[in-house]
Amino acid sequence: MKGKDTKSAISPEDYRKTLDHVQLISITMDACSVKVNRGKADGNMNIDVKNKRSYSIEDEKNIVVASNYDLVATKTTKKEFALKIMCTYRIVFSTEKPVTDDFMDVFMDINLPMNTWPYFREFVQNMVQRSGFPQLTLPLLKR
Repeated sequence: MKGKDTKSAISPEDYRKTLDHVQLISITMDACSVKVNRGKADGNMNIDVKNKRSYSIEDEKNIVVASNYDLVATKTTKKEFALKIMCTYRIVFSTEKPVTDDFMDVFMDINLPMNTWPYFREFVQNMVQRSGFPQLTLPLLKR
């Protein structure tokens, strides 16, 4: 995957034309975990969220994406966590037009997080409430 400073090999116009043919088929959860350390919970915690993504172009018409979110809430260091939440989503897309790796590089960086972040935010809010942990609202994703 290209770094953020690398210019994309696909033009914005070509990207939009290809994106017009991409349809979301499903978003399902492949794995999740929640770990709570109540003694470390505090109202002023640092929240770190990492998102790793990968994809495979199954054939000319189907793309399967894995999107893994890892959240760690801490007061001081990551070893002294108050909350850890991991969630992996499997997203399937179909397309009438074959996609290139250049298209997928941009798609994975821009469109995919915009589509999966709301699912993760809802999962975090739900699990935090169920665990009796102090309320935690994740920020908007801004791109």
